[in-house]
Amino acid sequence: MKKISIKNLLAKLQLVAARFPFVLFFVLGLGFLFLLKINRQHIDIKPYLWVIFSLGIFLNLSVSLFAERIKNILLRNAINILSIILLVVYCLTLPDKFESVHFFKVIAIGISFILSIFAIPFLRRENDAPFWEFSKTIVIQSLIAGLFSQVLFAGLSLAILSLKELFKVPIENKIYENLAVICYIYFGPVFLLANLTPKTEMHKPILNFNTFFKILGLYIFLPILALYTLILYVYLFQIIVKWELPNGWVSMLVSVLGLGGFLTMHIVYPLRSETENKLVNTLSKYFSVILLPLLVLMSVGISRRFSDYGITINRLYVIILNVWLYGICIYLFITQSRHIKWIVISFITILFLSSVGPWSVFNITKQFMIKDIGQTLTDSKLLKNGKLIADSAIINKLDSTTSARLSEKINYTRQTYGKQSLNMYFKDTEYKLFSKKGEWFDSESVKVEEVNDSTKYINITVEKRNQRIDLKPYSALLILKKQKNDSKVFEDNDYLITLKNTDIQVFKNKETSVFITISLKQKIDSLIRKDLNQSAVSTKKFEIIGNDYKLVVSKMSIYFNKPDNINLNNIDANLFLK
Repeated sequence: MKKISIKNLLAKLQLVAARFPFVLFFVLGLGFLFLLKINRQHIDIKPYLWVIFSLGIFLNLSVSLFAERIKNILLRNAINILSIILLVVYCLTLPDKFESVHFFKVIAIGISFILSIFAIPFLRRENDAPFWEFSKTIVIQSLIAGLFSQVLFAGLSLAILSLKELFKVPIENKIYENLAVICYIYFGPVFLLANLTPKTEMHKPILNFNTFFKILGLYIFLPILALYTLILYVYLFQIIVKWELPNGWVSMLVSVLGLGGFLTMHIVYPLRSETENKLVNTLSKYFSVILLPLLVLMSVGISRRFSDYGITINRLYVIILNVWLYGICIYLFITQSRHIKWIVISFITILFLSSVGPWSVFNITKQFMIKDIGQTLTDSKLLKNGKLIADSAIINKLDSTTSARLSEKINYTRQTYGKQSLNMYFKDTEYKLFSKKGEWFDSESVKVEEVNDSTKYINITVEKRNQRIDLKPYSALLILKKQKNDSKVFEDNDYLITLKNTDIQVFKNKETSVFITISLKQKIDSLIRKDLNQSAVSTKKFEIIGNDYKLVVSKMSIYFNKPDNINLNNIDANLFLK
């Protein structure tokens, strides 16, 4: 074991700078952006800069590891520089203001870059042993780097806090934010880079398999996979017997089973060389066969979701995942799972190609949504010269199904692709003329989301900031707050306030009898049962006023599957008492 010293640490840093100069540049650049944002809060940092420096770390690490075996230094640097140029060109096409779709796109591309670090350096190797060994090393070193970064941040934060509390040293909160950048953005990644497998050992066909991975793969992951498989097969036989369509939710379970199975095959890969380990060999040979019938079940579930709710970005990705699972199962069955690295490489390729270019799921979904909305408006005779006929009397005559579908698709498109995405049809706020009953009321403050086929979730936000609260004619202001399963929303020496179903009950001076009961049910019902022929429900004054009180709700969320079955999840409100 080498002696730890400043000299050795500097030598390690020099090795990182020599081996990964471009990666180090992006790490330093990302940290600099964070420091700039923390200490110059009013500075405007363009979104594409964040994307360049964050994605650049993962992309260039993958490219650097791939190019290490190239002896020509100029060619090696040229490949790195070319990858940077392509990334910068792509990022410059991103808008100054990000919509939801841009975040989804960057995350998808980022995941493909991260996974490429594991597999791309071993594209030209027939033996998967170096791939497995490097994957193990980078995962372990990433966990260690994260742990060390956390300990370093916690220790230094406590030291700074002690200076503030013991010696009354004035310390601003942003010093902790700067410290977080140093620990998590600088120290963690550099530590990881310094402890990656040396390039001289990267491609050696050596496997160091220990007891930890054997227990994790054989005695934890495999039993869980077996349980998942049993549940899904029982469900498969049930729907065959009943001859009914599967629940759309089954797609997620089959996806988890497939990805979990491939991960388990990866973990126990070294045990395949042990001919006596029949369990691992059986998993490698027959898991793909076991999965195929469930993939058919997944396909039927996806079809049901599409027929019921239409196209979205998530559902398109699920279709692509389903097709990829079919392909990789066939490949594994034919090759007897000899090369597990192609599971990762094929996934990276599919994910990246489906996330960029005019053929991406984002563009396909957008074009489909715009076309479908336009077709529905045309069929309903609501367009004149390509623009909406903004007549609420005509719109309110639409049947509830058409109105509901239009509302879903309009709001999904605007939320995902921005307010300007439907400007070809609507002016300003004309889209609000379409309101799906029990779904959307005021797009800025009230939203209902579908949890499953029978349950919906409504979230209300009517919080006002920078307002002056006038107590007159009231004598007290109580701040009420409920978090999930806690029925108590306020308590002090004078009052105890609880929530029972949709009733707020006020108890005075520890008395057992209720002093005031405030029912929220009528107000909630007015939202859930909103009449489409009326104007949009106003959420600007979510108030309930009685003789001795006034309740002003600022935030509230509810689960419901029918108007009379309401579960108030949480609430923030101000209660004024006389």
